[in-house]
This record gives sequence, C-alpha cells and structure tokens, in this order.
Amino acid sequence: MPIRHARIFPRYAFYCVLGGLAAIYVFCAMMLVPAKIYILPYLITPDFVRYQGAFFVLVLAIPAAIYLICWKGSDFFAWWRTPEALTVDTRGLQVGTKTIAFADVTLLRHRHNRNHLLLTIRNGRTQRLRLDLWDDASGLVAEVEDAVSEVLRHEVEQRLHAGDTVAFGALELSAEGLLHKGQLIAWSSIDTIRTQSDAEDMDVDEHLVIVANGKTRKVDRSKIDNEPVLIACLMQRLPSA
Repeated sequence: MPIRHARIFPRYAFYCVLGGLAAIYVFCAMMLVPAKIYILPYLITPDFVRYQGAFFVLVLAIPAAIYLICWKGSDFFAWWRTPEALTVDTRGLQVGTKTIAFADVTLLRHRHNRNHLLLTIRNGRTQRLRLDLWDDASGLVAEVEDAVSEVLRHEVEQRLHAGDTVAFGALELSAEGLLHKGQLIAWSSIDTIRTQSDAEDMDVDEHLVIVANGKTRKVDRSKIDNEPVLIACLMQRLPSA
C-alpha cells in the first residue's frame, strides 16, 4: 500500500533566513553610521561603532548571514518549488511528476548535518530529498533506506563472497574486516560499533563509533555511502552480533 507524505513548512529554516537578514541589517546599520544615517538609532550609534567589540560584529555579520541563509535556510527556498506530496510504495517513490524506482538507485547517502537524503540513480543523476520538508521524516527515511538496502544488499554480499573489497564512502568492507583510512580493522578485534550524536552550536553531527583493540574511531555518518547495507553486513559478521 502506497504511503503518502505531505509537504510541511520548514519553520527552522525560515527562522534561520530571518536571522541572516537581521545580521545583514545590523551590518548595514553600522556601515551607515559614518554618514550619520541611523537606521537603528537606539542600538547603533557613533559611540557603539567606536567600541572595540563593534569591529567583531562588523566582521562576523556577513559570514553569519551567508551561513544562516544559504546553508541552514536553504530548505525554506526549496520549499517554494517542492510538490505538495511524496508517495512511497514497494517499487519506488514519486515526488510530483518525478518517479524514482528503487531498482535504479545505486547509492544512498544521508547527510545528517543537513537532514538531506541523496539518492544516486544509474544514469548518474542525484535526487535530493530534503527530509524537513515532509511530515513523518523519520518514517520516510526508514521506508527509503529499507527498500534501497533490499535492492543493493544481494549484490554487495556476492562481491564480498567473491573476495572483493566494497567501498562505502569513508569505510570499506572486505572478508577480513573493515578498512578505515587505509587501515584494516579485523573482525575479531572489533569490540563494539554504535552510533553517536554530537551537538555543537546549531549543528548536530552523527558518528559511527568503532571500538577495536581499545582504540576508538569516529566516522562521520554523512560520509558513509549505503549505510543501511553496511550495517546489515556488519551485523552478520561482528563477533558480538
């Protein structure tokens, strides 16, 4: 049975855009003070501009505005041209008039720091799903990842049994173990593998934490390709699984 996801308004991205515009407004207010034009008369005055800390406000205002508007607020601009509904069924997903068959997906990457899901199709094109634009985003991720994993896992297992090393972006998988930055982590040496969320300012980074021989490695999950397939393969091979 097809599952329908309705488009929702990205409030967080909208507030980021407003914050970026406010930073630009403050920058303009400070630049106009020497011309004796005060667009923020109660906050930006000649005395404030001469204050030592005003220099840092001036320097940081534009980079902060670019970050908030172009990076954190990009979903707000995409919302205007996003169809009103997305439908997922066993064969693929449909976004407006565009249909993507799961059988045609060769690579899946979840950009956790932006909450975007990237699907690379066999023709080389990439479809970006901005998850914050859809209701039940966690359910949507699970539906797409499960379907794509089901398609790709059989091929990956065949390659592993044939002795190949399969790349998953920041990690590689072989019959002997995991490869991270060119170093082999043997299956027998792995103690635990888990996910971890690290919050820093406005961003939340997701990591795959690998503990082997008492050493901890943290891998950015946004740099792992086909992570659901990788996790499924790991569960079959880890000594503790």
